[in-house]
Formats: sequence, C-alpha cells, structure tokens
Amino acid sequence: MSCQNILVWLPSPMGDAVMATPTLRCIRNLFKNDKIFFCANKTVAEVLAGCPFADEWITLKSKNPFAIAGELKKYNFNTVILLKNSFASALAVFWAGIKTRIGYARDGRGIFLTDKLVPPKISFFRFKPLSAVDYYLTIASRLNSDTSNRKTELYVDENDKKIVLEKFGKKLNGQNPLVILVPGGAFGPSKLWPEERFAKVVDFLVEKFSANVFVSVSPDKRETQIAEKICSSANKPIINLGENPVTLGQLKALFSFAQLVITNDTGPRHIAIALGRKVITLFGPNNPQWTENNCADETKIVADVPCAPCDKAVCKKDRHYCMESITAEIVCKTAEKILAGGKKTNEFVNIAPSFFVRSDFVDCFKRLGLQNMDDVFNFSRGKNLTKPNLAEFRERIMFDTDNPKTTLFLKRYQNIPKLTQLKNWLTRRKKISTMGCDFEPAENLRKFGISTAKTIAYGEEWEGLFERRSFVITEKIPDSFSLEEKLPVVRENFIENLAEFIRKFHATGFRHRDLYLCHIFCNSQGQFTLIDLNRVFKPIVFSQKYRIKDIAQLYYSASAKYFSKTDRMRFYFAYCEKKKLTMRDKIIIKKIKSKAEIMAKHDKKHGRVVPFEN
Repeated sequence: MSCQNILVWLPSPMGDAVMATPTLRCIRNLFKNDKIFFCANKTVAEVLAGCPFADEWITLKSKNPFAIAGELKKYNFNTVILLKNSFASALAVFWAGIKTRIGYARDGRGIFLTDKLVPPKISFFRFKPLSAVDYYLTIASRLNSDTSNRKTELYVDENDKKIVLEKFGKKLNGQNPLVILVPGGAFGPSKLWPEERFAKVVDFLVEKFSANVFVSVSPDKRETQIAEKICSSANKPIINLGENPVTLGQLKALFSFAQLVITNDTGPRHIAIALGRKVITLFGPNNPQWTENNCADETKIVADVPCAPCDKAVCKKDRHYCMESITAEIVCKTAEKILAGGKKTNEFVNIAPSFFVRSDFVDCFKRLGLQNMDDVFNFSRGKNLTKPNLAEFRERIMFDTDNPKTTLFLKRYQNIPKLTQLKNWLTRRKKISTMGCDFEPAENLRKFGISTAKTIAYGEEWEGLFERRSFVITEKIPDSFSLEEKLPVVRENFIENLAEFIRKFHATGFRHRDLYLCHIFCNSQGQFTLIDLNRVFKPIVFSQKYRIKDIAQLYYSASAKYFSKTDRMRFYFAYCEKKKLTMRDKIIIKKIKSKAEIMAKHDKKHGRVVPFEN
C-alpha cells in the first residue's frame, strides 16, 4: 500500500492548538504508515515544537487562501483534516484540489468539504458549549480512532531548559516554590483580573511561602503595561518576563519548573496543564465548558454572578462584576491549599437534614450543641434581640463563640402565616422559605460586589406545601457600626461614597424596601455593608417606584442634626452622577419628599420621633 500525504491544519489560537493534541495523537496512531504534515501559524508551530505526531511542518506566511492553495499544491496531499474553523482555510484546501477534505461544516464553508461534521447548537445562531478537546476528538472519532485518552501534552526542549536555568537559575533552586502569574489574555479585556489583586496575591505568596514569582505576558504593549502595574503595585519582588523576554520554547521550559500557575483563561493556561503543573484558573465572562479538560491538577475559580458567562470580549456592564467577584483572598486561600496542602474552609457542610454550616464552624456548633433543627429552635444562650413590634413568627438572638472567636446573630422563623408565605412567593416569583428571603439576596448581592453580612448556617423545614420553620445565622460585621448609631469620624466624601454605594446596589436590579440608615453599616475604612435583607427583591415592574421608596427611607432616617438640605442634594447629585437637575430629577425629588412626609405623618400619629425633622 502506497504512503499517503496527510495534511492537518491546526487551529490558530495557542490554547486551542494545545487542546487539539489528543486528536493529533489519534491521527498519528491512525496513519502510522503515512506522512503527516502539520500546517500552522508561527506561534502554534513554536508551542507544539518537538511534538512527535508530525513528520513535517508547513508554517504559514500568508493569509491569502489562494496563495496558501498554491503552496499546498506542491505536496500532492491525498487528505486534509481541518481543525481550523475558518471559511478561508476550507476555501484554500478546496482550491488546492485535495481530494478528501474533512472538517466542521460551519460559517458557510460546508460546500468545500467532502466529509462534514456538524457542531451541536442550542439555537440557530448559538453553538452548544462543548470542550475544545472533545470538539476536535469528534473528528478523530469520525475516522474510527480510539478517543478515550483526552490528556493534552507538550514537549520541552532540553536546550531550552538549559537556557532558562542559566538565565533564572537562582530562582529555580527548588527550595522556594516557583509561581507563575499569567495576567493577560488575547481574547479581550473582559477576561482580565485586576492588576492590584494579582499584586496582593504576589505579596501573600512571597510572605507566606518565600515564593519566587514570575509574571508572564506576551510582547503586546497592553500586556507589558499590565505586568508593569502588577510589579509597581506589589510590595514584594517579582520577575517580570515583559522586561526579561523568553521564547515560547523557553517559556514552556520555565513552566515545567513551576509548582503553581495562576492564570486568566488564556493560552498559557493550557501549556501549564499539558505540562502537568498545578493550575488556578480565573473564569469571568468565559464559559468553562468550552475548555473543560477534567484535569485533576487544575482548580477553577468561576465568577458566580447573574451576568456570567456572557462570552463577550468587552464587558457591557457599568462594572466588571464577574472578575471583581473573584477576590484576592479566595485566590490566596486556594494557592495556600495547593502549596501547603491545607484543608478547604468556608464551604457549607450538610451536617443534618436541611441543616447547613460553614466548614470552619462545624466543630464550634458541635460544642454549642447545635447539631440539628430542634437544637437551633431550643437554643437559648446569648441575648434576645426580639423587639415588641417584631412579628410573632420572628425571633432574633445574639451570641458569642470561642473558636472561632466571633459574634453571631440567629434569626428563627416558625408558625409563619400562610398569607405571609404566599406574599413572599409572589414577590420572589418562586416558592421560597422565610430564611431564603434573607439568605438568597445576601449571596446574590455579594456576587455583585455589594458587601452583606456573612452567612454561617441556615436551614429550613417544610410541612406539605408550606414552610414549617427556618433559620439563618450570620456573623457580626467586624469593625463596623450602624449609620443610625454614629457617622464616620472623617466625613470627607462620605455623602458621595454613600451615594455611590446605593447607586451600585440599585444597579444590580434589587430593591431593599427597608433602606433606613440603621440597615447600613460602615467600617473605619469607609466601606459599607447592607443588613436585614428579608424584604430585598428584584421587581419586574415598578422598579422606579421601589427605587424612590428606598431613597425616601434614607432621606427620612437621615437626622437633620447631621444632614443639611445641602447634604441631601449632594447625595442626589452623586447618586445620579449629575451636576445639573433635569425636570425629571425634580419630579423624582418631589416624590421622595412626599413619600418621606407620608412616613413622618404615620410616625407622628404613633408618637415616634421623625429623624429628618429633628
């Protein structure tokens, strides 16, 4: 049987090319007696250099499909396997006269293929999220190859290792962990985690583990500026590869020495995985399903916000919620667990039916005798905070713990009127427990970057259709005080900062409906936290009405002793981000004042003091 010339045209993105290596291995095994040529751009050729799956490489110098076709005709290819998805690549191999052309029929290029695969879709315009590893392996499967091995792989040149050791030898001593940060991303700015957070991680790793930290970026000016900002923001030393450039081969060699790689979802992430490194990947706008690899050494930190994943290169929101939701503390804890073998903390553990406790409080609750729902509802330690005007089905208790040493607040709900439950379901547009009305908004708002009290435990029991009882335990907000009790000692920009906080809260689409100053806490750094979220919801209609109600409640609870009329106008201007009022603004202000007057009239009737008048 005569030897065939087989062309495999590789995908252009570096990460996709690495994720295609299981398929390249399959093709090599399938065509052992044939000559396989890889066609790729210069970057992909460098990344896959040393790979034993190709007999020869064709490095593309032109993007013109007709020029490429002319080049390919010289090789008399019998078959081409198109891993590249572009229209131009399909046109080029058709024009080159290659008899058998295998690839995905998409983007109008099916007419140029002889063996077509159809990518799965969820709608006419949207492809179904599918790992690139499996996407390419489907082609190998069509060729009747064994596709059970999904492991990606790369090869490191020994000479590149030698060069890296000579260049950075003192940093690769093996005594101190080598950590590589990858803060860039060719996809677009929406993938980028903030530079100052990378800097915080650097300081933690150097201080905690005496780590040698490298920042790896491409020669692109935007990426080198990112690296410079991280280096200038960090207090600890960093090796900046933007100032100490290496080739892609040398970068692979450097990665092979790393104990940990912390990266955005970008090409070098796949280099680290293919080389068997421990990896922390930060996912914001991109759906992890597109690049799923089942790698046991990778820890994914995925932004859990309502707008993600959007798969957009540029964020369309007023704030970059997804990447902002990934805190430096989360990344530091994850890195610590990997480098020191620490246990996971801060996760909810189901210790009894419908009873969930954060893992770092499980032993504490055991010592307190809080092991199930009955224990919680029989618990009587601490201070009872139940007020005379509080609904009979609600109870509040404050108590202290020793290890961890903190103060907790227990809210218990039982014998909840069915009408109240139905109102909660109608407002939230789903069946939800009274506890859930506290818990869910707190978790959702935190994802948007709005600080709320930390939930330590929660539970709920149902009796038929309706709720029997439920509870939630939250932790005292450290170093904080209610704005009703006192105002920050330094009031510079306080009005503007408070207005910005409320504006960001409303930008989430949620409304509080109980937004008095007593429900806003502030710490010594001027950071705000929302509490008492039981009435918080996201209205479908009348959103403006509830926004006005929230601001009216703030207006009403702001004492005239501390807040002048000028202060109130400063708040509104900062909240709206305006310098001049429009007619619409004047109408809104009138409605806010009118709402506050109605509230005042009600309180005066019951002999209560009206804050904004005193």
